[in-house]
Amino acid sequence: MLTKTNRRRFTRNFASAALATVSPLPIANAKEKQHRIRKVDVLPTAVEFRSAFNIGVGKVGGEDLPGKHVFVRVETEEGQVGWGATNTIPNWSYETIEAVTATLRHHLAPLALGKTPFELNALKKEMDVTIRPAVSNGAPFAKSALEIAFLDVAGKIMKQPLHVLLGGKIQNTIDLCFAVGIAEPKVMADEVKRWPACTCFKVKVSGDTDKDLERLEAISDVRPDADIWLDANQSYQAIELGRFFTALRQFKNIRCFEQPVRSEDWLGMGRARESSPYPIAIDEGCFSSFDVARMAQLNAADLVVLKVSKSAGVTNCMKSAAVAEATGLGLLGSGLTDAGVSFMAAIHLYSTMDLLLPPELNGPQFLKHMMVEDIAMEGATVKVPDRPGLGVTVSEDRILANQLKLI
Repeated sequence: MLTKTNRRRFTRNFASAALATVSPLPIANAKEKQHRIRKVDVLPTAVEFRSAFNIGVGKVGGEDLPGKHVFVRVETEEGQVGWGATNTIPNWSYETIEAVTATLRHHLAPLALGKTPFELNALKKEMDVTIRPAVSNGAPFAKSALEIAFLDVAGKIMKQPLHVLLGGKIQNTIDLCFAVGIAEPKVMADEVKRWPACTCFKVKVSGDTDKDLERLEAISDVRPDADIWLDANQSYQAIELGRFFTALRQFKNIRCFEQPVRSEDWLGMGRARESSPYPIAIDEGCFSSFDVARMAQLNAADLVVLKVSKSAGVTNCMKSAAVAEATGLGLLGSGLTDAGVSFMAAIHLYSTMDLLLPPELNGPQFLKHMMVEDIAMEGATVKVPDRPGLGVTVSEDRILANQLKLI
């Protein structure tokens, strides 16, 4: 039974946490049980793609290249289970599946054992001391997976959905933006035709001005009704953007242009913003709330793209959103081809926010299986769950059957 003391502690402390795979603690006597974490499992897992997905910095996945995800399972003394997860895309950000798995197992899990899910602030602080942030977040993907698991089990203990723990949803359903990976123009046009219910597409561009313009023309011809959210994934150089920007003015359905230049080229982002006909969004160059404040001071972007994984968790993502709004930057939401656990964490989070475009969460578009059951989705619209925690049932057998053996 949850005591008033624990309720107050959760309200005060629910900001973040993390775990990993280590030996379980002994089960305590019934009178001593306080929902302490006694076991953490870290499960590197292959998640199959149904089709190829290419972005400006390379291939994310395909039928011949499964996604490499890390699932985290935490268990309390009472046997209550929570799940967390992250994808790993090292050509997008540096954390490989080997790095995330080892960080969780050897460095973060020992910090979680013996704590309750209601001690998130203390755990976050210890994680940042153990794996310290440098210029930006330190090992954010690993920390994110752990925090999601803590929030999931906290919600189950309190019999509340995650969005309630975050202050409550302001929308019952989420319309999604789907992604159009880099390919030949006709292939990209065919992809947007596949999703008539989708009203906004994140269109990936490659840094080849002429080819990218052909792609945009093909997409606009078949879906003139759809909003276009351009994303270069760092593939342009600031000096080369002039001709592209001039030609972009013909497209009336473009709403923004995300991360046109390298993530570390903050001054280049500023130059792009000065000449762009559309708002500039920053993603790979902005992981933490401190990054958001820096970008605002440098006038390097108009919009901030939120992602749970790069923020080191749901609660840090909320910090980034607050700083963005306080400094006049607009909010967009996205993900990293997430399977169901991290996908649903983002759904709960984004249901509490006013985003300027539908969040780009493309797991249902590209993955053969989301590794969970009970996602209520029709077309490109997801119902925000009201069941406790993440509100989905994890396909544990499927995760175990697709385990990756790491060297």
